[in-house]
Amino acid sequence: MSLALALVATAGCAAKAGETAAASCDAPGVTPDAVKVGLLYPDSGVLSEAFKAARGGVEGRIGLANQSGGVNGRGIDLVWRDDAATASTNGTAARELVENVPVLGLIELSTAVSGSADYLDRTGVPVTGLTAESLWNDHANMFSFSYLFAKGTAVTTFGQYARAQGGTRAVVLEDAADGPSVEIANQLIASLRSQGIDTVDRVGYTTGSSSAARTAQDVIDSGADVIVGTVAMSSIAEVLAAVRTAGGDPKVVLSPSGYSQALVREQGPAIAGLTIWVNYTPFEAASPAIRRYQKAMADFAPELDDPDQEVAVASYISADLFLRGLEAAGSCPTRQAFITDLRKVTDYDAGGLVPGTVDLSQNRGKPNTCYAFVRVNATATGFDLADNNGSGQWCGQLLTGAAAGTG
Repeated sequence: MSLALALVATAGCAAKAGETAAASCDAPGVTPDAVKVGLLYPDSGVLSEAFKAARGGVEGRIGLANQSGGVNGRGIDLVWRDDAATASTNGTAARELVENVPVLGLIELSTAVSGSADYLDRTGVPVTGLTAESLWNDHANMFSFSYLFAKGTAVTTFGQYARAQGGTRAVVLEDAADGPSVEIANQLIASLRSQGIDTVDRVGYTTGSSSAARTAQDVIDSGADVIVGTVAMSSIAEVLAAVRTAGGDPKVVLSPSGYSQALVREQGPAIAGLTIWVNYTPFEAASPAIRRYQKAMADFAPELDDPDQEVAVASYISADLFLRGLEAAGSCPTRQAFITDLRKVTDYDAGGLVPGTVDLSQNRGKPNTCYAFVRVNATATGFDLADNNGSGQWCGQLLTGAAAGTG
């Protein structure tokens, strides 16, 4: 596909200065007044409940774009398919969208992208979405604003946050049988060490089989004042409650999940003071970007009762990233122009929804350096935004090589 597009690059419309020369205005999915964009997500199956807000997030962002005239004068025509979170269905649905609809590219919000990734790479189809699988690191046609599987790298940001709260010694809770849990733990240990915080113990913990009381005593005996979890928030809540019952009072408790009003209501006072890190601007920031997001969701995805949830905003950003690629591809977009020119963007921030900025030319397979932190308030009725010198953004530096190792 890439070679075919290159061969006809001298035909068709002229490109603007500094813009990759688009071959013609008749690329797959492109008409004079519209661009077809595909969406794959699990609308059925075991993960349908977890992803039920995904389509609403995409429709909210695309609705906002179309209200403003689309991209480069073309409206966005969204065509979605259900992949049921299975690789075989994902692969079949991707081929149908690419070959039969056809679409210019895809937004993939699924845990089964393995079913289509190789095919989409071979055919040069651009993809944006959520990195729920490590394969997102391996394909140049695939883009995300945040990478979860970033082996061999870490960032100083988490250590900076813990140090700012007075943390000095850490215990890490992990699921030793779960590869991603251990890998994230490795990254967090490197981050803490970069700021002079020693990890004095790594504790395996599984809800339902591990003893919260015994783990809590281990934490207290270690002298740790920082607890970092890479396990489920319910597991961290169990341990935190047991630590406090035993007389412990950690200065920092960090979790990668749990930013949900429903979970706060469910867990109650047990998680007061728990801090969750997020790779998007928290809703408590009430920033112009958040207000714009909330209005777009109310206008174009009204069926979603509560848009203030992670899957919705992450899906919205994934759609925004696709629109940014379409804008970069110019007035006569092609699949190759989309991929080439989006990879040149060095200051992507989703209109303020992403802390800091993301360098898309360098970010594939690497962790973000900027995050926001939210704390469960003292009465466990909601969240407070963790301030950083008047800002809700905490930005560190990338660690590589020996600095990113666990020692």
